[in-house]
Amino acid sequence: MALIRPRFSSLACWMLLGALSSMAQAEDISLRLHGSNTIGARLGPDLLMAYARSKGFVGVKQSETSPQEFLIEGRRADGSKFHGIVKAHGTNTGYADLKSGAADLWMASREAKAEEVRDARAIGNLHSADQEHVIALDGLAIVVHPDNPVSELSADQIRDAFAGRISNWSGLGGAPGPIRLYARDENSGTFDSFKTMVMSDGAQLSSQSRRFESSAELDRAVAADRQALGFVGFSHIAQGKAVAVRAAGTTALKADALSIATEDYLLARRLYLYSAREASATTREFLDFVQGSAGQKVTAAAGFVAQDIFVAEVDPLPGNPDGYYDVIADAERLSLNFRFRPQSATLDSRALRDIERVSDFMNQPANRGKQLRLAAFGISSERSLMMTLFAVNDRVDYISQILASRGVRTEMSRGFVDGAAVAPIDRAETRARNERVEVWLAEPRSPQG
Repeated sequence: MALIRPRFSSLACWMLLGALSSMAQAEDISLRLHGSNTIGARLGPDLLMAYARSKGFVGVKQSETSPQEFLIEGRRADGSKFHGIVKAHGTNTGYADLKSGAADLWMASREAKAEEVRDARAIGNLHSADQEHVIALDGLAIVVHPDNPVSELSADQIRDAFAGRISNWSGLGGAPGPIRLYARDENSGTFDSFKTMVMSDGAQLSSQSRRFESSAELDRAVAADRQALGFVGFSHIAQGKAVAVRAAGTTALKADALSIATEDYLLARRLYLYSAREASATTREFLDFVQGSAGQKVTAAAGFVAQDIFVAEVDPLPGNPDGYYDVIADAERLSLNFRFRPQSATLDSRALRDIERVSDFMNQPANRGKQLRLAAFGISSERSLMMTLFAVNDRVDYISQILASRGVRTEMSRGFVDGAAVAPIDRAETRARNERVEVWLAEPRSPQG
């Protein structure tokens, strides 16, 4: 019996291809972001809505389904739907959900802890550049009532006040009166960051502290209480007054866009999204959107410090070697520092992205012909000063080589040991913050310069 092959007309083939194409285009998009209230209260929903619109969804809207939980919905002309969920109950809650598969992305207002990385090995390495994504920069602002005359506090004063060791404003240089403490709740990554950066020496938060799940609510409460002392993320400063912060051996700095972007501000922090090793194509595409120019515009609009590079004319921090001032003479500061993984010559996840950002920045028409200058800092340790200096210069040379491979010329690069500190060097948690590479922009020097 002869085999009869079906025959299709050209029109039928085109109709079949069109139907298959429509089916592909009609795929729904779903994303679940769980964790940090600092991210989830506004930035997370805003990023999902912007991403949905970039994918052609219309009628994109946000609704609060329960306290600190949001639903983002949209629809395309082909009938496909966008479904985004944000659950913002604190950094610690998102970690568990990413591990279990209940979330596509973990919103974290602190870096994943070593034990969390270890316990999550089944879903990859959370400290790898493929899974750790810095999406914004923020700072812990120490806030007081707008009429409080105190304008500057040391990290030790802040610690002792929140531990209850100093209970009267006169002990902080203010007018006599009881200090009333306002703090975030236990599930908050903001509180985790505060404990790590401020509550050293075994200090515990005073039981007299009022606790808040929301940074916005805490800020409003501080602004209504003349005796208040609290802490919130930089983006949540609205009604309270932020004070400058210093540590022993550092210059007091206020939280502002540059001090946070460079992480020179003592209480600066990174905001993260963490993904699983087997993240979906949609999740990866969303992460690219978030870290790209469009996503960073959303970040800035939400009140955070974006990672897009900007130029600032600033006075350098005091306490650096004379050679440092030769490097930065007639130069302007760029809004980043390159940093490395702790005790490693490997660039950290933010620095790897920043290499590309610097390359793009230098290729802008306004910056062509200009050159970079790099100043690297290291901290002396048990090894000899000369060995430390060799290691610091190796790092800055490494960055110069990477930039050169992308067509970016470095006019000058030098390493220094024990320059101006931006964080305490006597604490393991903060010591590494001082090991950084500053980036400055300048016109080329003349041969005689």
